[in-house]
Amino acid sequence: MTAIPLTSASAGQQAAKLLARLDDIRGLDKIGFWPFAPGWWAVLTVLALALGHFLFRYLKRRAYERSWKGDARKELGRLETRLAADTTQEVAATLSILLRRIAMRRFSRAACAGLEGRHWLLWLKAQDPLGFDWLTAGGILIEAPYAPPGKKWPLQDVKALLAAAREWVK
Repeated sequence: MTAIPLTSASAGQQAAKLLARLDDIRGLDKIGFWPFAPGWWAVLTVLALALGHFLFRYLKRRAYERSWKGDARKELGRLETRLAADTTQEVAATLSILLRRIAMRRFSRAACAGLEGRHWLLWLKAQDPLGFDWLTAGGILIEAPYAPPGKKWPLQDVKALLAAAREWVK
């Protein structure tokens, strides 16, 4: 087959016919927000799980801080910061009161409110899961509230009582 030379008029008509068959570009389809690709679902799942985990931990910590255990631990922390060589009597007296309050919350008022002196220390020793020797080391708790002002006890002994009380609160 040989090519037929086109005249400019027939070429124009031919081009017009070809152009008439073309559809106009109307624009691209909008990219939908939904559904995500599988990779995005995985990312969203991981983010949702992480958010849920942190929210659960936050609410659990907040509930603990608002509980009597959280209050007791805060008070024990305050006592530890107040503890110095010249404040051992004040800290020991406050610790004695705090331990009594903790005992009445953990157990019942009837079980421990009436205990005093050696019976109180024996009861503390019996209830301590770590077996701290309250009977020997806890004598400060009995004497401090009633000692004359300015009486000092060894700093290490009061620190040991605070540490035992912190473990007892757990």
